[in-house]
Amino acid sequence: MPRKIVIVATPTSPLLLQLLHALQHEAGLEITVLTRQTSISIPASGSDSHSHSHGHNGTTSEHHHASEATHIQTDFSESELQAYFKGVDTVICTLTGSDLHLSGPLVDAAAAAGVKFFIPSEYGLDTSNSKIRDLLPPYRTRFEIQEKLRASGLEWKAIYSGIGLEDAMKTDGLMGVDALWASVVVFPGSEKLKVAVSSTEDVARSIIEVVRGEDKKVGNEVYTCGFMCTLEEVIAVVEKELEKDVDRYEGNLKGAEKEATERMKRGYFDGGVALMGRVAVWDLNVDAWGSWKGQQGQDADKWEGGLRKVVKQVRSGDIGGDGCGC
Repeated sequence: MPRKIVIVATPTSPLLLQLLHALQHEAGLEITVLTRQTSISIPASGSDSHSHSHGHNGTTSEHHHASEATHIQTDFSESELQAYFKGVDTVICTLTGSDLHLSGPLVDAAAAAGVKFFIPSEYGLDTSNSKIRDLLPPYRTRFEIQEKLRASGLEWKAIYSGIGLEDAMKTDGLMGVDALWASVVVFPGSEKLKVAVSSTEDVARSIIEVVRGEDKKVGNEVYTCGFMCTLEEVIAVVEKELEKDVDRYEGNLKGAEKEATERMKRGYFDGGVALMGRVAVWDLNVDAWGSWKGQQGQDADKWEGGLRKVVKQVRSGDIGGDGCGC
């Protein structure tokens, strides 16, 4: 009898494809992907043979998908969700942006349908940190979902994976590093702060470990990452890849917080959240990284290659736009 897994996703979620690919290599799963109505094609291949590259060295191998996947588009009504969740072992959420508000009904439907295990949409900073919630409205929403999960009777785990590597190198990324235009914003005093960073591949691997039951820690929170690094270490790798120095600009935390607040008040919510995210990441008083202390990360020995690959992708336009063409 296959173990039923449902992924509830925003169709454009960068994590979705990595997670789906990783799950399809797990034997004995019946995978369903639920999204809202979309014109975006979600790969849902069954037990077939195909070739592609794996790992950081780009080697290619032919192998088989061990588990089938089905993509279903839904209106997220209570009756539909309960029908799709019937007999399901695990629900994994990869919702982003405005889709995050769908999490509440998902918890209700999962509890009503008898789902055994629930993984909410996290994969970022530490939602349990009240200072982060004070700065960033999306984390208040995430915390409300966690409160709902606590009251639901469901078994669940929240996976905190730190800064997303692919987003971190974009113009509005949390780290303040802009690989496209070869610049960085440095907040004085934060240059040597160790932060947690994960690629989408790292996050997918962490989810698989939780689904397998490999995380034996007590509690509902899992702190993981691909690697730990300082901003200066990241700058050094970016400069090595670009073969030139980046332009450095001095940031002001109080000024950034004020501007971010004004952006959100004026309706520029995404831009405000992006800027406020930098405050959360680099303000030592927030202590965003205390729960990761002592970790090295899953890819601690090869993070430089992964970072250089992302810099190339940003420069070519594969991540975040059209590229600079230079």
